[in-house]
Amino acid sequence: MAINPKKQTLLNKSDFQKQQANKNKKRRLSAQQIRRQQEIAQQHGHQGAQTEPPKKSLTPLIIIGVIALIAILFPKPQLITYQKLNMVTQSVYWPGLPGIKPILFDSILQPIKASERSTLYLCQDVSKPSTCQKYAILENHGFIAALKHLIIN
Repeated sequence: MAINPKKQTLLNKSDFQKQQANKNKKRRLSAQQIRRQQEIAQQHGHQGAQTEPPKKSLTPLIIIGVIALIAILFPKPQLITYQKLNMVTQSVYWPGLPGIKPILFDSILQPIKASERSTLYLCQDVSKPSTCQKYAILENHGFIAALKHLIIN
């Protein structure tokens, strides 16, 4: 078995220089093509950023929506005018929430409002009806009147 060595021909000097020049030319072309592609990508990126409208933040809208929902769902304070034995009093009444008792802002007594009968009961102890006093409600005013009353007084 004889091993056949591959025959190699040596290039002369001018052929070698041409071959090297072709390789260098291909390298330059590929480097230039890469740079062009990068420039094109950057231009498209800048153009895309310029053509897209700026996105608005939804955070202020969400906050406004939550505040509006709270204002609608939660009970608002009322300014009520009530009387007993010709003594007339105005006070801010907040009807409370489920699980939270109603409050009369200027009294330590526990209020129970019966608006269908225009009656307000002020009790020291709600469980003992004998501690309650009955007042007649003369007027009901809304939220803005209650705020004015709280600010002024």
